[in-house]
Amino acid sequence: MDPEKLPDRQSIRLKGWDYSSPGWYFVTINTNENKALFGVVVNGHMVLSEAGRVADEEWRKSAKLRKGLVLDEFVVMPNHVHGIVHLDGHGQGFDASNPCFGKPVAGSLGVFVGAYKAAVSRCLGRMGLVHQDTGLIHQAPAVWHRNYWDVIVQDDEALANIRRYIRNNPQNYEAVMQCGEPRLLGNAALLELPKMGFLASRGEERPHGLLPTKLGEAIISGFLSPMERAVFKAGLAQKRPLIWVKPWGLGTPDRMEQVALDAGLLLIVSPFPDSIDAPSVRRAAWCNEYVLAHCDRMVVGHLNPSGMLACILSERPPDLEIIYS
Repeated sequence: MDPEKLPDRQSIRLKGWDYSSPGWYFVTINTNENKALFGVVVNGHMVLSEAGRVADEEWRKSAKLRKGLVLDEFVVMPNHVHGIVHLDGHGQGFDASNPCFGKPVAGSLGVFVGAYKAAVSRCLGRMGLVHQDTGLIHQAPAVWHRNYWDVIVQDDEALANIRRYIRNNPQNYEAVMQCGEPRLLGNAALLELPKMGFLASRGEERPHGLLPTKLGEAIISGFLSPMERAVFKAGLAQKRPLIWVKPWGLGTPDRMEQVALDAGLLLIVSPFPDSIDAPSVRRAAWCNEYVLAHCDRMVVGHLNPSGMLACILSERPPDLEIIYS
């Protein structure tokens, strides 16, 4: 965990991929400055504002307006939209070496996203609708964040997982944002430190390099995947400040954990009762979303491009620093 050695920062967009090629794509588009323009989540269900209804209607119009496009699961959230689209591959391709900023052509994912964002912006501009914290309505300079997030869906299992993620998104969002204060075991002052989130998909057991930790920074994670557990054990051994967002009850610490707790170097966080003694996919997703919502920057040790972690990362604040090691 040498703080002087930094891994390369990379874009999640897949280099070399032709984004007009046929296939399924999971898309997330955030609002400008992550503002909650589109409504609120109430009892696990999204209640759309006027702006949210426009975002919903324009998405559903897309399949009628644009040939070669099939829409699948979709949800409008307070500060972003999630959707799955299928392209039939009739586009002619574009700069695959830089698909985010290359010149898009008809039938490409970039053209679809750009056209959708423009349609919503035009409509909201004509209506003069922008939701502010004060409740006032006035003209907005921008509706959307300048970029968007995509995941290339690789197989039927990934497609089913992402569909389920989108359907459950309002419930998960409410659980993270409105669950109240979770129970704490250990040094609560660690929550006041700068926090580096660390997340990793399953499939790799050891970090690829040395983590870019900073002096005085705590590492916050669910510490569940094999690579996350390796980081947890190394952090305990090296006496690093650790915040464990635990996907089951607080439980009974083992010897090394108790040593770190006694030294004030470990905080265990969990909203789940002690009767729960094992993780589940849903609770693990909650913990990862909690980490994402509370860290100051993020390091991703390993990423399955079509796995659940890729879905969760799509909900990051648009300007959150993410380093892919």
